[in-house]
This record gives sequence, structure tokens and C-alpha cells, in this order.
Amino acid sequence: MVVYATSEPEEALLLGGYTALMNDGRVTQFGPTAEIYRNPNDLTSADVFSDPPINSAPLTKTGDMARLAGGVEWRLSGPAAALADGPYTVAIRPNHVTPEPAGRDAVALSGDVLLSELSGSESTAHFRFADNVWVSLAHGVHAYRIGEQHQFYLDPRRCMFFAPDGRHVA
Repeated sequence: MVVYATSEPEEALLLGGYTALMNDGRVTQFGPTAEIYRNPNDLTSADVFSDPPINSAPLTKTGDMARLAGGVEWRLSGPAAALADGPYTVAIRPNHVTPEPAGRDAVALSGDVLLSELSGSESTAHFRFADNVWVSLAHGVHAYRIGEQHQFYLDPRRCMFFAPDGRHVA
């Protein structure tokens, strides 16, 4: 057995196996690395395994509708639809926020582009959405103009929902 300690989440993902996530000197989650990535216990764990940083924003759930600031809303399905009405935090990884819709249920967001990066076959855009800075990571080369508003789309099937205390609930 080998124990490898790192502060670099990418290394843990590359090595696979099992991971123990620590926060403030205590283990917050332990299990197969890929499972922690896909099903984090809390928002901190989700953020640790997201590079670029995970996108998150306050959300209000009413009935089967999710509402973000800026008038963005969509109909919930699956486990998220069964959550009690109230406030949550929604989080989505940057590769699920794209400049083109990923399916007919894609949710449109508009934001002012703050920073644009090209890295080979991927384009990254940092943009202001409501009171948050979000990141889009998309395959291909996309022309983003700094300071201009651009349309992005989130894939609602890839959203994670967290209770006010940070616990992953859907």
C-alpha cells in the first residue's frame, strides 16, 4: 500500500485509487477518487476537484422551478425536483457551461466576459453573471471579446444542489 499526500487535486484525480479529503485538519470525505469527484459530500469537496473553479450561485426552489438571480429559471427534474422549497446553492463545473446549448433543456445565461483564454483545443471564458464570476470551459476555439456580453448555456442535468449548510442534497 502506498499513501501519497498532495495539495494538488489534479494529482489525486490522475492517480485514482482512494482519496481522503481534508479540511481544517479533519477528513471530510473518503472514498474512490472518481466517486468523490462525481458525488461530493459538500460544496467544499466539489470545489476542491474543480479546475477551473466550480461555478456556484444562490438559488431558490419553488415547486418544480429553480430560480437564479437575473431572472434565470428552469424546470427541475429527478432528485432536485423532490427537494423541499427554499434556498439552496447550485454548483456546476465549468465544462458544463458552454457557448452553445448542450441539449434542448440547456439554460441560457448572459454575462459580460472578463477574461478569455485559449489553450490548444479549449476555450475558457470568465464572465460576470448576476453577482458572481462564472467560468465556461468549452472544446474548440471560441471568440470571446473582453467587456462584451456573451450568451452561455448551462446543462441543468449536471447541476449539483447544496443545502444552506453546504451539504450536497441533489
